[in-house]
Order: sequence, then structure tokens, then C-alpha cells
Amino acid sequence: MTEAKRKVLSPSYLKAFSCIASACENSCCIGFNIRIDPETFSKYKMENDPVIRKLFEENIYIIRSSTAKQDYITINPTNDYRCPFLTEERLCFLQCRKGEQYLSEICASFPCIGNIFNGVLEKSATLACPEAARLALLQTEAMDLIEVEEPNDTRNFVYNLLNTEDEIFQNKPAKHLSELREFTWSILKDRKYHLDDRVVFLGAFMEEVDRLEKVSAVDRIPDLILSYTALFTDASAMQDITAIPVSPVPRISLFLPPAIRVILPSIESDRYLRCFSKFLEGIRFYASTSYTQVAKCYEEAYQRYYSPFMREHDYILENYLLNYVFMKLFPYDLNGNSVYYSYLLLAVNYALLKMQLVGISAYQQELTVDTAIMVIQSYTKAIEHKYPILHNLIQVLKQNHLDSLAHIAVFIKD
Repeated sequence: MTEAKRKVLSPSYLKAFSCIASACENSCCIGFNIRIDPETFSKYKMENDPVIRKLFEENIYIIRSSTAKQDYITINPTNDYRCPFLTEERLCFLQCRKGEQYLSEICASFPCIGNIFNGVLEKSATLACPEAARLALLQTEAMDLIEVEEPNDTRNFVYNLLNTEDEIFQNKPAKHLSELREFTWSILKDRKYHLDDRVVFLGAFMEEVDRLEKVSAVDRIPDLILSYTALFTDASAMQDITAIPVSPVPRISLFLPPAIRVILPSIESDRYLRCFSKFLEGIRFYASTSYTQVAKCYEEAYQRYYSPFMREHDYILENYLLNYVFMKLFPYDLNGNSVYYSYLLLAVNYALLKMQLVGISAYQQELTVDTAIMVIQSYTKAIEHKYPILHNLIQVLKQNHLDSLAHIAVFIKD
């Protein structure tokens, strides 16, 4: 009998992914609070193995929620943020003892993240996984989406299920999310402009989408896309963005201090803390150093190490952004925020990664592919995955009136 299969849309790198298990340098069983889906929890409650049952009783908790639609179940990590089921050999005790089918939905799927968009299953991988990060980021050609097949009984962790024809979206930009996603993808992939300029241009577009929503004119979004597509192909029209004056001083004096205040106390990962510390030391961000001096160190590192590296490897951050927008259903926001807010999240992630790569290149007096992958992977796992951290940073920027596109452009462009 032929095995029943379904179609899946995914980036091309995903077909080459295979978990390297205990050989992984940054295990997914360390650094995460792991939720258990109700179906798996029901199975765990019926467990008769006394060893496993004792582990469940000691480490699985039901979190009662007064705001969410339902309570949720979580595995309580150890004091060093390890899953209590992780063995000394860095393997899952449950999987070793009972088989892969015994894993929870998220554990069986990770690092793959699924979305069902207009009835189509989309899958990509979070770059919090080192092996997925290597596969996704090191593609020199522009990232492509391909249609593949998988068995119908393949387990997937579905993060979002969205149908743009739902009535709740009729007066929202999400009504035209298919077109918005296609436009975003085409802009970020087009290498005739520097990636910084592509990101700023995308921000200008999202500002206009926001404006259309505020005047109840979301059905003009397709026309706006046509207009901005024409602008993007007109080099003279793009000069307003490509000619934006560049200086690291505003980035160092206005963006970096609130970023440090929000991020540093939130870091729980030793691996990422080492990265962040090297970044700060590399640009000499000390209490006794002026912002002008820090900016000078930053600029020297940018010119000496970062810029030459990115001339050869600019696809790395492009691939990061393409994977991000596909996985997040950008510019849709699951929490109901505006498309410009979604853009702010993307831009802040991009700005933070660029700054850290520059600072670490100064610390190491070089920038290598391995370092770039490690920084992006560590950041994704420690910061990008923790929505409240970036949300808090954006709120601080808003409170200080630093969230306009004019400010974001200065924070991004080098």
C-alpha cells in the first residue's frame, strides 16, 4: 500500500537537515522551558515504569493561567537550565528508554517550526539549533522555497494556524498577507542593493501599510505593493535611502545603552553571555569610555574586520532575515501588533546582530564564518526566542521616541 503523504512548503536547506544529537555543541535540551502538549501529557500520566513515573512527578508541572485560554504543562529545568531528562551522554533519557514516539510534540519536531498558512503546511528551522544555523546561513545562493512531501503521520509542532479569509482579518493587513509576504521575500533577496538599504526600504513600505490600516484602506495594499516595486527598481528613487548619512555615534549613544540595560540582566545562557561580553569588550564599552571613543573603536572594527568579511559573506545575514520572515509569517504578528511593530522586531534583531558581530570581530581581531554562525545561533536561542526581551526593548525605544524609521535607519546602516 502506498504511504499517504502531504505537501509541505519549506526552505531548500531543510531537506538536508539531520539532528546530530550528542555531537551538538549547544543542545536544544539546555536553555529552554519545554512545554508538553496535552496529548503527550495524557500519555505520561498513564506511565507505569516506576523510574520514569518518578521523574515525571518531580519535574512536570501544570501552570495555572488566569489570562491564557488554557493551562499549560511544562518540564521544569534544573538550576543550570538543563532538561532533567538529559543524560550525561547528552541524550534524552525518555527517547533512549521508550523510543522517539514517546517524545512531546515540540521535542519530536525541534528545530522545525510549522505554520499552517491558508491551508498549506509550511516548515522551517529555528536557527537556535547550531546544525540548522549552519545549513541555513551558509547557502551562498539566495534562499529558495521548495515544495516537498512528507508522510501524513509526521509529527509537527504547529506554531500558528492562519487563514487570511477569516472575517477577523477583513479590515487588517493580514487580509493581504500572501502578497505582503511575497513582496518582503522579493525585496530581501534582491542583491542589487546593500542589505542595510533593503531593510530600511522594507521599513518605509511597512510604515505605509500601517497608515493604510489606520485609515481603513487595507484593500489599497496591492496597489501599494505595485508602487513600491516600481520604486525599488528605480535607482534614482532609491537614493533617498542609499544616501542616508552613516555614523556609528547615534547607534552607540542612543540604541546600545537601552539594549544593554534590557538584554544583559535577561541572559541565562553562558554561551551567549560570553558572546555579549566579548562584544562589549571589543568596542571598549566601559563606564570610563565616552560614546565618541566607543564609536571610534566600533568604526575601526567595522572597516578592518566586519566589512571585508561581509563583502565575501553578505549572504549570511540575508539568509538569517529570509529564514526569519518565512518562519514568523512576517509581517503578521501573533500578538495582534501592527505590521510596523513586526518590522521593528525584525530591524532590532538585525541591528543587534550586526553590532555584536562588529564588536566580537574587534575582540578577536578577525571575523570568521564559524564565529558568525555561533553568534547568530547563540543570539537566536538566548534572545530572539524570548519575545518579552525584545518587546521590552522596543517599549523603551518607543518611550524615548527612538522607534521612528529615521532612527531605525541610523541604527541599521553602516
